[in-house]
Amino acid sequence: MRQLIAGFLVIVGLAACVQTAPPVQILPEITFVHLPQLKLDVAAIDVVNESKASSEGRDVSLQFPTSPAKAINNWVRDRLVPAGDQGVARVTILEATALETKLDKATGVKGLFTTDQSERYSVTANVRIDVLDRNGNVRAFSSAQTNRYTTVAEDISLLDRERAWFNLVEKLMTDFNAAMDANVKNNLPLK
Repeated sequence: MRQLIAGFLVIVGLAACVQTAPPVQILPEITFVHLPQLKLDVAAIDVVNESKASSEGRDVSLQFPTSPAKAINNWVRDRLVPAGDQGVARVTILEATALETKLDKATGVKGLFTTDQSERYSVTANVRIDVLDRNGNVRAFSSAQTNRYTTVAEDISLLDRERAWFNLVEKLMTDFNAAMDANVKNNLPLK
């Protein structure tokens, strides 16, 4: 009987040591397939990413469920269609960043009783579209830049932080889509 109780206690003790995996949240990909395509009078579309990390904060784009660069690439894939027989639309991503800036928190006794905003996340999408003729000359261009930011509390969970990042990029791209859609329709040759 003692062996049975000892065996049971060992199993219970081992079970207590087993760590459960942290909860996983599946966030949707940010896409634009629900919107009408913009049929450009070009034979091809090329995307060039010239975005570089800024010195204003720590770039955390790769931690985001959908980074600004990925969201911009999705926009190009879903919205722009080559519908002509010559020329190229060169989509240049000038900036696609997600920057984290640490915020000051209350210290001392006040800090014990307050929940401060601990980080600020700033996202930017800055894109230029050049329509080039067969000789490589720019015959038309369009551009758009949008920015968004949010702050998060110091006690935010990882799942809530990821949801905040997703919502931030989604709002950024809603603004970007509205601006670039209007600019493309006003400035680029369409079919």
